[in-house]
Order: sequence, then structure tokens, then C-alpha cells
Amino acid sequence: MADRRKHRTVELDGDKITALMRERGWTVERLAQEAVISTASVSLILRNKHQPYWSTAKKLQAALGLDSIDELCPPKNESSDPDTDAIQEWQKDVAQSRWITASNQLQFRIWRLRHEHLSKYARGKCYDLLGMSTAERKRCKALLIRHAEVCSRIGRHPHIINNLTTCESQDGEHWWVIDEWIDGTTLREYLQAGTCEIKLAKKWGRQMAEALHAMHDHDILRRELSPQTVLIDEQSGDVILTEFELAKLLDGSPTVSQDDWPTDPYRAPEAISDKVGTRADIYSWARTVIHLLLGELPEKGKEKSRLAEAGLPTEVESLLIKCVSVSWRSRPSEFDKVLSVLEAWK
Repeated sequence: MADRRKHRTVELDGDKITALMRERGWTVERLAQEAVISTASVSLILRNKHQPYWSTAKKLQAALGLDSIDELCPPKNESSDPDTDAIQEWQKDVAQSRWITASNQLQFRIWRLRHEHLSKYARGKCYDLLGMSTAERKRCKALLIRHAEVCSRIGRHPHIINNLTTCESQDGEHWWVIDEWIDGTTLREYLQAGTCEIKLAKKWGRQMAEALHAMHDHDILRRELSPQTVLIDEQSGDVILTEFELAKLLDGSPTVSQDDWPTDPYRAPEAISDKVGTRADIYSWARTVIHLLLGELPEKGKEKSRLAEAGLPTEVESLLIKCVSVSWRSRPSEFDKVLSVLEAWK
């Protein structure tokens, strides 16, 4: 994967970049200086005469302070969707997202799918393989099937999404990951709409901990838990973990590369190192719960002072502070300890 990203080019939208430069009052020379690339390269990109490598695009993204390379790309051409509306027994119904670039640099789009014969829906995640060589697709295989493999190993769990299938499209240009349909929103969307009651934060915190505990019991590390990867079921009011493409299996299976992951404020410092373990998931869990409790995510290292204002039981506050320790050795070693404190939270 690292080699594919290093050598694969990406189409950028010169007009978008020009608009961002105007907002900042930057010249071509200033952008080139901030991104540490040549002015000639910047000029070609602005005129849509050059498709840079991913590494160059990431430099531009960082220089402009953007969250994603998507913000520099032209709108995804709808013609790059699968040529057919059928994916096995499922039909495309309603698009649930625009094209998104994941941490692994693959692009995907989420669809609501409708069963060909039955009155039921599914959640389809469509990965774009267009333009990839056969060798690139082989390198991506572990990544594309990882989510389904994780779900299969865990089996049914009330707070982990149920995968139905994963397959290549008939045209060979897309890969589909199809899960059960969940009516609701992501936890990120919920947090953007306002604050969370302590009662809900406690409930959802416990449910996320139970799901992660189940993953660890099956020798799976989540590695990238964040509000964006947690769904809220509208009917039950429960949270459901999803998006397991970057999970790590501890049984000797190939590890999905974590090279060049974008910055994530919920990710543990060691999550992209060889020392990653269960405590990385405990860190991400605690950062997410703190966001729920405070209504905003404090800077890393500032959690203690902010939690002192939340009026939490001493045991809960102490637990959360330990869980977000920069040193993984200072955190609880497993979710059993976390759940015991949550169960005693009155």
C-alpha cells in the first residue's frame, strides 16, 4: 500500500486551490514555500496541466490546513460509479455520501441498497478501483476484505455492525462491502448538532467499550475509533461500531499498512507504530467519551483540567485521565477494568 500511494498520481482541482489561496492572500510563490514544492509544479497544478503524486498532494493539503485531500479534488464524476445498478441481489437506491478518501488513501462512497426481491435495505460501501493495475489491486486485497473478515470473526454482536457480503463489481472497477442497514446518523453528526446528556454519554461509552472488548477477545485491534466510525441506531438509540478496514489482526495475518495516515485527534500516539496494542483502543475510546461528556474535544494533554469541570464521579474522572495518558503503559491494560468502573457509575 505504501508503494502504491507513493507512485500513484491524483487529480487536483486548480480552481479550488486558487480559491483557497485567495482566501489566505497567498501567491504561487507563498504556496510553493509553505508546501515545500517548486513554483513550477504549483503553476502547472493550478492550470490543471499536471497530476501530482500523492506525496505532493499531501504537502498541499498540509500547507493549506485541510482535513482531507478531497477538498483539493474535483467533484467525483458520477460515471465512475458502477456501470450497473445491481450488486449481486442488491440494487443501488440512494447515495448516502459523496466520494471520500479514507486514511488508507482509497476512495469510497456509501449507498443505501435495496434488495432485489425482499422489502429490506443494506448499507453498501463502494470502493473505487478505477485506474489501478492488477498488482495494485492485489496489494489492496487485505484492506478491501478486512472489514468483512473482522465482522465474520466476531459474529453477531449488538454493538458491532453485521456484514452481509463483500465482492467485486461486475465491471471489475469497484469493490463493494455490504452491511446490514442502520437507520440513523454517525456519532460525529450527532456531536455537530449539539451537546450530549451525561446519561447518553454513559450509555454509549459502555456500549463502545463492550464492542471493543469483544474485538480484543477475538485478537482484533480497532486502531482507528472515532465518532465518524460509530453509528447511532435511530430505533434502539444504541451505538454500533463500523468501518473496520484498518483493524489489525493479531494472528499473523497481513497488517494493513498505516503509512501516511492523516492526523486523527482520537488516535493513540502509538497506533501507527509497531508497539500498538489494546491500550491504543482504550485511548481512542476515552477521547471519544470525553468529547461526548464535554461537547467538544479538548487538545491532547488538556483533558484533566477540562474533566475537572464536568462533575463526574472521582473514579470515572480518574479512569478517563488514565486512559488518555500519552504513555500507553499508564493506561488500563484491558476493557475489563474500564467496564467495572462504568458498571459502578451511578
